[in-house]
Amino acid sequence: MTIPTGSTGDGSTKPAAALLKRIDIGLTTGVVAVLVAFLSLLVARSQTQMALEAQKASVLPIIDIDLGYENIADRSEAMFAVRLNNVGAGIAHIQKVAPLQNGEPVTDVDTFDLAVMNGRMRSNAGYPITAPAAGFLRAGDTVTPRAYRMGAAGSELGAYLRGQFGPPMDGVDVEVCYCSVFEDCWTVRYLDRKLPEPVKTCGIEDAPVDLFQTYIDQTAAKRLGN
Repeated sequence: MTIPTGSTGDGSTKPAAALLKRIDIGLTTGVVAVLVAFLSLLVARSQTQMALEAQKASVLPIIDIDLGYENIADRSEAMFAVRLNNVGAGIAHIQKVAPLQNGEPVTDVDTFDLAVMNGRMRSNAGYPITAPAAGFLRAGDTVTPRAYRMGAAGSELGAYLRGQFGPPMDGVDVEVCYCSVFEDCWTVRYLDRKLPEPVKTCGIEDAPVDLFQTYIDQTAAKRLGN
């Protein structure tokens, strides 16, 4: 006896289409469940990333560099200063600070000083105000790694800035590399006057490069040698 297609052989008929329909519905439900789970994962990941970016923005440090001459003491006296200002919202871990001349690091204190003033001004300027530049700088704080009260040297400052002794501060620049508490890092230069540029790293974190600290060490060594 031949059993008809879709028959169970016991006289009852259950169309195979109904079974296939149930399988199709179950498969579709499973696929939809997988898609919903995948989309939920994407949404959760996106929300986590947005929350992280919001956290980073809330503690974003921004280093602004000031370099040059300014009036002090009710504009009756001049000062040369290099200042690093954290104008951002979070702590800046300053890991690299390098004075430059024509794009090259200036490693000698005398070379730097003569790059920002002539020899006569240097001999008449006050003793430099110094501070280590590398380290942690809180939002709203400023560090001044090198400054001079010009004193008697101020009498020649106008002529110096007018270029009577050559181009003033010719090619002098300062480069700073710093990181946030999330270890995102940036580099910035004074002469570029651009936004800080993201970089992968500032170098070796436990060995900061601070040429202004080198200047302090050089000056101390000269004083002890005299």
